[in-house]
Amino acid sequence: MNKIIDMYKYFSDKRFSTIAGTLVYFLLMSIAPFTLWLTLVFGNVDIEKFLSHELFDAVSPFLRYLKSSAESAASGAGIIFLATTLYSSTNFFYHLRRSGEIIYDSPRIKGGVRLRLASLFLILTTFLLVGVIVAVSVTGNWLLEKILPFYLADIITYFTITVVAFTAAIILNIFACPYKLKVQDVVPGSLLTTALWLFCIGGFNIYTVFANPEKLYGKIAALIIFLLWCYIMMSSFVIGVIYNGIFKRKKIFKTFL
Repeated sequence: MNKIIDMYKYFSDKRFSTIAGTLVYFLLMSIAPFTLWLTLVFGNVDIEKFLSHELFDAVSPFLRYLKSSAESAASGAGIIFLATTLYSSTNFFYHLRRSGEIIYDSPRIKGGVRLRLASLFLILTTFLLVGVIVAVSVTGNWLLEKILPFYLADIITYFTITVVAFTAAIILNIFACPYKLKVQDVVPGSLLTTALWLFCIGGFNIYTVFANPEKLYGKIAALIIFLLWCYIMMSSFVIGVIYNGIFKRKKIFKTFL
């Protein structure tokens, strides 16, 4: 119990809840323009099969709204509008690195332009990854449903989602750290983040079923639920980053020792 209390105090001292809230804010600033550019690059892709998965039940209404808004905005997008939205879509990754400087007790590293360019490169890479993931998931689900029994198809689907989540956690952890890290250096925190993500998604879906948020929040329930979901998921990620920071400091200490 004392170790658990000490760990909680350590996470609190690192202001993980404040950092998570900050990242949620910049995620919201980035997700709308990012969705717009996804629509421009890939067109009106039918992702209803993806959104209808039970893991995304709680946030699927808001994601459908974003998709619909992006399709409307893409039809009349000008050059200046596209340039500003592309810049806005890099906000999350830019402030993710800045948050990593706080977590790893690193001084603020200069080179904001290079960091913006790195964020832009990561955005473009994410475009390609999202396109591949959606294509594989839609095609794979169709094949699994045709070939395998539903319970085996569900097991493979959940395993695939877990692998994708773990991979995303590794990439984000490496980008957040202001130091050069190897993949094995971020595996512990990435595993912790992935486990927390799966646990929190299941618990949050149960909460939304029994809490009936529509009665409390009315028409903005979808937005409120999406914000809560993002905060919980981002808190899980930040905890994993802090956990990796512990291993990083231990490694440095052993090197100097």
